[in-house]
Amino acid sequence: MHDEITVSRCGYTGEDGFEVSLPNHHVEQFMDALLAVKGESGEALARPAGLGARDTLRLEAGLCLYGHEMKEDISPIKAMLAWTISKRRREELGFLGADMVSKHL
Repeated sequence: MHDEITVSRCGYTGEDGFEVSLPNHHVEQFMDALLAVKGESGEALARPAGLGARDTLRLEAGLCLYGHEMKEDISPIKAMLAWTISKRRREELGFLGADMVSKHL
């Protein structure tokens, strides 16, 4: 079995960046290599940012995090995510969780 690294452009900060998923035992080596990359000016091309920065960016973009702005007892409507439910689905209500959503429409 080999270790896999997944790189995607579908992170949840709303920024035009990358999300990298890799096994825990590779994280330190990966971060050291990433932070060592320098641009033409000699300045690092990447810098670490904490969860506070991530949360600020995702909230500005209107993206919710399960367990914070939404969870089992908070409907997508209460979480300001009505825009993610199509008009047809809001009218027909034939989807998993429609009973909770319909109470808040």
